[in-house]
Amino acid sequence: MAEIKQEGYQTIRDFIQENWQYIELKDDTGVAVLRLSPSDARVSWTHTADSQSLELQVIVTGADVDITLPQTFASSSIYDVAVGGSAYSEEPFTPFTMEGTGDQLTVKHQIQVPVIA
Repeated sequence: MAEIKQEGYQTIRDFIQENWQYIELKDDTGVAVLRLSPSDARVSWTHTADSQSLELQVIVTGADVDITLPQTFASSSIYDVAVGGSAYSEEPFTPFTMEGTGDQLTVKHQIQVPVIA
């Protein structure tokens, strides 16, 4: 069995960054609250170039019109489509309940290619 070289892993990371564009925030019961793409000002790729770990960051606040308060957030998922589809990566985090318009949540969803155990 052949091993993938570093250049192969970089090609995979480039593909992920170009095609896995949507981050969905879910509540503590696994129900989707909202799904956003990097075309939304609240979402951005924040890793350094050629990094083994890709990082898609989203910052939401209680003042955002697409969030109904109070709202609990407990995980993020990555998709390649705006609606529906299957999650390619899921990351739980300590539940956070947004109660006021001044509350803010920053989620940094990391995907490591290759995964180092």
